[in-house]
Formats: sequence, C-alpha cells, structure tokens
Amino acid sequence: MKTTELARQDADRLVREFGTRDPFRLAEETGVTVMYRDFEAQKGAFSVILGQPFIFLSSRLDEHDSVTVAAHELGHARLHIELAKKGIMCEYDLFNLKTSVEYEANVFAAHLLIDPNELEDCLSQGMDLYACAGTLGVNVNLLIIELAEMNRRGRRYALPYLPPNAFMGE
Repeated sequence: MKTTELARQDADRLVREFGTRDPFRLAEETGVTVMYRDFEAQKGAFSVILGQPFIFLSSRLDEHDSVTVAAHELGHARLHIELAKKGIMCEYDLFNLKTSVEYEANVFAAHLLIDPNELEDCLSQGMDLYACAGTLGVNVNLLIIELAEMNRRGRRYALPYLPPNAFMGE
C-alpha cells in the first residue's frame, strides 16, 4: 500500500477515534508534546528527544498557520517517527512536494484538516478553490493537495496547478 494511502487512513483513524480534526488536541491525545520556539525562518519541526515525540512550532505563526503547521508536523509524528529518532527533521520548505517524506506529511495534514464530504459540498455549490478553501478554513494549497489525492483515488477534479515547494512564504 502506498504511504500516501497510509497517511490518509491514519488521519481518518484519528478523526474517528478522537472525534476531532484539531491537530493540537490530537497531538495531546497521542502523546506528542507541542512547544513554541522563536524560530527565525523555520515554521516547524518534529523530533524525538529521549524517546518523547515533540512538535516545535514557530511562535511567529498566526493561529491559522499554526494549525496547518501542527497538522503537517503531526503527520511526521505519525508516519516518520523512525526517521526522527535519527535526528531532528528541520523544515525550511514546509510544503515541499519534491520529497516523499514531506509530501506524505502534506497529505496527512490535508486529509486531517479537510473533511472530504464538506469539500465535495463546497465544490458542488459551484465555489472556486479559493472560496472553498476559505469556507473550510484551510490554505488553498492544502485543498489542492487533497483534491490531487482524491483524483489519485478515482475522482476527476480539474486542478490549476500543484502548490510550489514553499507556498507558506519561505
């Protein structure tokens, strides 16, 4: 099974088990500590320190971006803990689509934050991607990642582009 499919299934499992799409609550429920740091350029990182998983978020992020970055880093906590045990996973290109590890964390974040039924409702009402992203409270690039993954599973949504490597302003 492809790792992106595992990412989607794990996000679904967390939502079902804990009844929330909130990455902060899910981190707490799954034993991942979230801490804020005064990063200059970096938005977030995931690491395992003395056996304890940590998500580090920039204290410079607004609330919306904090949720997005926390969901992405929770994806690393769920999918890439063995890699993290080898050293900190620094993220300068938060939504880098060129590496499978980053793309998998993006798929996890997109699926965690976006209810597919709500997404399809928005699109069926004729909303464009930006209006839909605003209605759902997510970055449009995460929405496009979710639609690309839905297409991979058999849907046929027209996508204008795939997000750039650093759509969060890096």
